[in-house]
Amino acid sequence: MTDKPEEGSSCPPVRFWGLNPLFWTHMKMFVKEVLSLEEYPDYKGVYRYCNNQPVIRVEILGYVVSIDVREKLTTYGVDDGSGTISCCRWHSSDPSVNRTRELYNLGQLVTVQGKISVFREQRQLAVDLIYPESDLNTEVLFWLEAVNLSNTVYREPFTPSLKDFHGGDGATSKEDELKKAILMHITENKMVAFQFTTLCLEPNIQQLAREAIKLKCAHQEEGKKLDGPYEAKKVIRQSIKDLERDGLVYYKDSKRDLYEVINHEHNLGAAILKAIRKISAPSGCSVSKWAIMDVLHSSHKFHHVTLQQVEDSLDKLLQSSDVYRQNEHEYCLV
Repeated sequence: MTDKPEEGSSCPPVRFWGLNPLFWTHMKMFVKEVLSLEEYPDYKGVYRYCNNQPVIRVEILGYVVSIDVREKLTTYGVDDGSGTISCCRWHSSDPSVNRTRELYNLGQLVTVQGKISVFREQRQLAVDLIYPESDLNTEVLFWLEAVNLSNTVYREPFTPSLKDFHGGDGATSKEDELKKAILMHITENKMVAFQFTTLCLEPNIQQLAREAIKLKCAHQEEGKKLDGPYEAKKVIRQSIKDLERDGLVYYKDSKRDLYEVINHEHNLGAAILKAIRKISAPSGCSVSKWAIMDVLHSSHKFHHVTLQQVEDSLDKLLQSSDVYRQNEHEYCLV
């Protein structure tokens, strides 16, 4: 097994896959696409999408065309017009949960989110979440969204910065230090929003930015020319963009150059509760953390929120009794 990307491939090494938000979401696809995905030779259970995008979980929408109920699982055959795939929903070990388990009917339109797997050389989905759709317009909207995502977001190659691939030099270390200083400034001052120009006036942040520029240009003749307020602001802006990609801040208002901080207390906790309410509304079913991630990532504000952030926020919601855990990965509103 190798950690290097294939020659001529736009796919980063495996250790960087988790940095890509799409790796943790259920990618919307047609059944035909799911069935045609190629598995990475060295990584069982990981499949290759266009531009070598690694895929583990997908979301499909189709009609139930077969039902096979057994002691430990129920298997639904789901057909979306492009193909049919088996969706296996394992029964909970909790008898009370199984008694309330919903059984879907033939011909019912359902959304299925699950992990791609293979059983007896047949590709299937291990269901994370399945729920019925009452509005038939949902089918057409799903088609449009799946096509749009395939042509835009999914085809965009994931390219982490070079400092993620290589050992950092003095400049990148100083930039990391600057990023941590900005985050510490936000946390210590309990900020919910900040303006870029105001942040640039902080002496320690400005000093770290200048030091990063000097180290980066130490071997260049124009190093002294680049050591100025304008270049310092560019380095600070880049650090904030890194925090934005980490799901910690959101560029809220370009006119005022205003950023909003993302955390449980200010907005993430409420957004997760809203997502659970939205998903569970049709049938009151439990909601997986991956389904919550999909809803959050559909909004610009929470597009880069990580699974770790969601899990930490869910733990806090459990402690405050706003939600309870149905099983290891699924949650319900209290």
